Amino acid sequence: MTIKVSGIKNVLREIEAAKRDAVQNAEKSVKNKMLAALREATPKDTGEAAASWQIQGESIVNNVDYVLLLNRGSSIQAPSHFIERTVLSEPRVRPNGVIVSEKQ
Repeated sequence: MTIKVSGIKNVLREIEAAKRDAVQNAEKSVKNKMLAALREATPKDTGEAAASWQIQGESIVNNVDYVLLLNRGSSIQAPSHFIERTVLSEPRVRPNGVIVSEKQ
């Protein structure tokens, strides 16, 4: 007796696609959560620096010239290194994954 099972390749493709979608959704969720947290943690005078956080590809960036001064503690509204503190408050972020750098 022979038993033939067909359609396994299609099922595996569907599982792989579902897995890819789940990973993308999880990544998007973490990025959006981090984006909201950074906007909330950023000291506000005009609100420009807080509103300037954005997702660009795999990174979250802020192109306001003075955001690094704020991060160094130039505002009494937030402690120094508020960016690192905010990012590291996400349990899935590893310390070696935090990069705060000057624009090149």
